[in-house]
Amino acid sequence: MSTTGLPVRSTVALDIARRFATVVLEDLATRNMTRSARGTVDAPATNVCQKAGLNRAILEQGWHGFETVLADKLEERGGYLCKVDPRHTSQTCSACGAVDRESRESQASFRCCQCGFRAHADHNAAINILRRNTASMIVEEGQRLSVEAITIGGASRPLGNPPLSSGRRC
Repeated sequence: MSTTGLPVRSTVALDIARRFATVVLEDLATRNMTRSARGTVDAPATNVCQKAGLNRAILEQGWHGFETVLADKLEERGGYLCKVDPRHTSQTCSACGAVDRESRESQASFRCCQCGFRAHADHNAAINILRRNTASMIVEEGQRLSVEAITIGGASRPLGNPPLSSGRRC
């Protein structure tokens, strides 16, 4: 990362913290995502060069560093950084809740194989990420949860707000 990366990261985080009281992110395991694909002598890995390039790109972006700065800026202003389970956020239709990897036509395009809903893939995933947090907050407050929230929130895992690193909850 360049020497200008930290001030830019801090400026962007500050802007977000000033505009929003709650920010919801996927709880990405960047350490796992950037593991080597080398394999062993007996079982060599495939696509090692591509994986190395992807690892470099992920690490150059400094996702974890940005998340840390953002959490600090939000906390200074009384806001919260909430993290949700990232599984299937980009494969779930934000309109009908169907999960199908085939719906993700490309890096940028999402078209639901069930209902035909079309959207930019990142926009669709962002709606799912926000809904997962919203569904968790509703359950925590003791309100009834709609079928839509259960489907989008992921019924295979217990719902509830994930604890923040400071021990506070969303």
